[in-house]
Amino acid sequence: MKTKISTVLIFALLAVNLAASANNAKTLPFRTEVTLNGNKLPAGFYEISWVSHSPEATVTFVRAGQPMVTAMGKWVERGEKYKTDALVYSNNPDGSHTLLEIRFAGRTQALVFAGMN
Repeated sequence: MKTKISTVLIFALLAVNLAASANNAKTLPFRTEVTLNGNKLPAGFYEISWVSHSPEATVTFVRAGQPMVTAMGKWVERGEKYKTDALVYSNNPDGSHTLLEIRFAGRTQALVFAGMN
């Protein structure tokens, strides 16, 4: 009986952890190569996950199962909910792009990298 309760408790805790991590991760397409903290992220689909340290966050970018970059970001309140996910990047004079922030649909905050404003 004790083993059955322990097993149920373990599965319940696992389900809670998976649900919590699902709220802290999102898969997004990068349509162009971007640079973040000197690291290049080629175009493709990325699983973006974060651990919040209010308001800072440690953000990890994974592509095809391989961690590509981990960077510090900051949640910045923007005042209205975003309708769609979006990557915001600068267009540099040499034609490259630098990732500045990520906006997630349904949130009023953006995850900001450059200058963390």
